Amino acid sequence: MSQQQPLFTEESPFLKEDSRSQRWAIPYHYECLNGRVDTLLASHTGDLRDCRVLDLASHMGTFAYAALQLGARHVYGVDTEESMVRKGVDLFQRMQVPNDSYRFEVKDAFEFLEACEPDSFDTVFCFGLLYYVVEPLRLLKLMARVARRCILLDTFTARYAALQGKDALQYYPNISDEALNLPILLTSLTQSEKKDYRLPNAFPYKGKELSLTTFPSRALLEIWFQVLGLEYKILGWDKYVLKPCDWRDLWTPEQKKASHWADVYASEVRVSYCLRPPSGSRLE
Repeated sequence: MSQQQPLFTEESPFLKEDSRSQRWAIPYHYECLNGRVDTLLASHTGDLRDCRVLDLASHMGTFAYAALQLGARHVYGVDTEESMVRKGVDLFQRMQVPNDSYRFEVKDAFEFLEACEPDSFDTVFCFGLLYYVVEPLRLLKLMARVARRCILLDTFTARYAALQGKDALQYYPNISDEALNLPILLTSLTQSEKKDYRLPNAFPYKGKELSLTTFPSRALLEIWFQVLGLEYKILGWDKYVLKPCDWRDLWTPEQKKASHWADVYASEVRVSYCLRPPSGSRLE
């Protein structure tokens, strides 16, 4: 069942205080945030109600808050950025969320997951994290170990690597649909310092702090799911897509600026999945 009313109002502090509202791909504005909550969370209320939820890279707790509003019993947010964790705690207190229903911790996702017992959580959120780690398969394996019911995954694919930066169009002769449909992993450089967080594994190069990003193709993601014994279902965004979109339609700065937020999903530049352990293997 999907939500009937938008969970976040236009005046919500989770929108007002997020610095990412102008990003071209996944902007944190009213329509996009509520659309993502609808598809990623509200369509999976059976995996939230009275459940223990882990939100990896929880940032300021927006999706953790949404999970509680949709019936989760407890949410645990983990993020490496201390300032964002503090902001999340402050927002939860201002919204009068019961103290015993949440916990936030400043921690590396891998260290946290490795310290967890198997099946420590019912549901795990991984929204916008997988491509920021240098070992995405390892992260998937660790999440599968601690998730009793499911993993909800939302991530960029190898197609995004072809769109990064103002000079993306120069790579046109070297990238084809055939290549992007292969089970491949593209690794690219990005600046470590973002607006309000810093990526891990930074290194200096020509006066800049850089980090690696990793973008598996959809084909490789689905091979990994099979290797890990996970049943997977790709989540659809048709109700939000305004028109067909090819990844080439998002190449230039002008195209990015003019795009609708759902174009990244229509073009499979970004994909979302519900991942589950084999039916009946870990649930009563």
